[in-house]
Amino acid sequence: DFESRRLAYLRYCATHSPGGRTGFFSQIARLELGQDVDEAPFYEAFAVVDARLDCSDFTIGGLLRILYLYRESPHISRDLIEKIEARVLGFKYWWDEAQGDNRRCYWTENHQIIFHSDELLAAQLFPDAVFANSGRDATYHREHALHLIRRWFDFRARFGFSEWLSNCYFEEDLLALVNLHDFAEDPAVRAHAKGCIDLLLFEMALHTHRGVMGCTHGRTYTRLI
Repeated sequence: DFESRRLAYLRYCATHSPGGRTGFFSQIARLELGQDVDEAPFYEAFAVVDARLDCSDFTIGGLLRILYLYRESPHISRDLIEKIEARVLGFKYWWDEAQGDNRRCYWTENHQIIFHSDELLAAQLFPDAVFANSGRDATYHREHALHLIRRWFDFRARFGFSEWLSNCYFEEDLLALVNLHDFAEDPAVRAHAKGCIDLLLFEMALHTHRGVMGCTHGRTYTRLI
């Protein structure tokens, strides 16, 4: 049944970590299973965020999920939670913030919605904060993110996906969309996120045969084909 398959998947994820910027995602599965986290993968992730490396927006998305769901969990230390909060409050959420370099990729389809969802959810979570990198308050960041999220959804409805049927970037879209569906306070944003999630999963099911997503990809890498 569904519950047994869900638990099997969580148990697998809890014991398999690729390391690097998202290796700590395995610890999200551990928290969901009620297990103590291994702190080492978090420090790998913090190094990526602190160095402002490309794809650190993926990292922040996972850290935000932990704050929303497991901030008070006995299975993760208060010290580690405070370190996660510091990274969220100090992050550069878009290229127009004055401080910090712009070497990261902001403009591809998946990065856009991940940065925007990160910004919105951080602003919701810390409504009274002034964000260190921008010097702006949470109200500014909330409105800034909402405008860009609404535009992203509008463009998908009008033009479709530029990274269509991507066997590697649909999963990154889902990182942002699932977070928006689960945590956005705006009901319209949650509804749009749900619609996109349904569409992406339908497309994946429609074009997958025996574990291979065998179709054209708007963006992929040779190692993944």
